[in-house]
Amino acid sequence: MCKSLFIMDIEEVQYLSENEYVSIVPNFSHPVIHLIKGSVGPFQPTTPLNVPLWMAIHLKESHRCRFICPEWLTYDTISTLLKAEQQNEHFTPMPNRFIFILSQTIMSVALEDIPNGDNIRLIMKDLWDLRLAKLRTSIDSLIKSGALYAKVTHLTTVEICLIRNFLKMALKQIYQLQQVIPDE
Repeated sequence: MCKSLFIMDIEEVQYLSENEYVSIVPNFSHPVIHLIKGSVGPFQPTTPLNVPLWMAIHLKESHRCRFICPEWLTYDTISTLLKAEQQNEHFTPMPNRFIFILSQTIMSVALEDIPNGDNIRLIMKDLWDLRLAKLRTSIDSLIKSGALYAKVTHLTTVEICLIRNFLKMALKQIYQLQQVIPDE
């Protein structure tokens, strides 16, 4: 049975993110490989191919492929995401629910395959910091309001994991205080 996103920890999110497909260009030949979740291949030199990230990492570390930069990881796309996040008081949609983990993983393995990789890494850090600041502000407002629930949209999976335990504990405390303190 699949765990809910609300009970996963960061390591489990990292694991799930590695099942996302990315494009590579192999430099070897190999027939189709049959996996539990489907088949990949055939592998032909210089012919782009979509594979799970975990496989792409292994092939890259074995010097058997190069990554093709995902559209959502280009300098223009990440810059646009940062500007949109700066201009909106609410969270803006991200192009991938694992964007922060995937970008970090891809750039740690294949930075040389990502045009403007160093600049993208800096912009991703700014985007991450901005979204965390929004999370802190939102949580602070929620707790100060005494509300027992909030509707939040456009959070990534890792952001949900980061706030889950804190919110669970804080909302439980608020509820317990509301039960003890009589209404005026």
